[in-house]
Amino acid sequence: MVMKRIMETFNNFLDERDTVDFRFEAILVSRFSTDRGKNEVLSDIRSFPGVTVVAVREADKPRPGEDYSLLSLKVDRLLLGQASVATIIKNLTNRVNRLEGVKSFTVKGIPEEI
Repeated sequence: MVMKRIMETFNNFLDERDTVDFRFEAILVSRFSTDRGKNEVLSDIRSFPGVTVVAVREADKPRPGEDYSLLSLKVDRLLLGQASVATIIKNLTNRVNRLEGVKSFTVKGIPEEI
């Protein structure tokens, strides 16, 4: 039992350690509309403090009127305070999902070790 607690504490330490920046991938599903398209949504994401859109790859479009993209994002933690990586990703996901023109924004994975 003690060893389990030690390992959980160590894993939490690894999760929370102070890295300056990190990268992750997400799937963006945007809706085509007359007022806002994917470019406007990407501009909104780029305007978030500490967030850089590193790459955008097009994905299949299974439904008419929607655009599927795989985004690679870099986040600078120095600009976002002392929040954990998980909290930063959760907050960013919530902010993007509230943008006009976004149907869904889902984290796909963290490509670099944090």
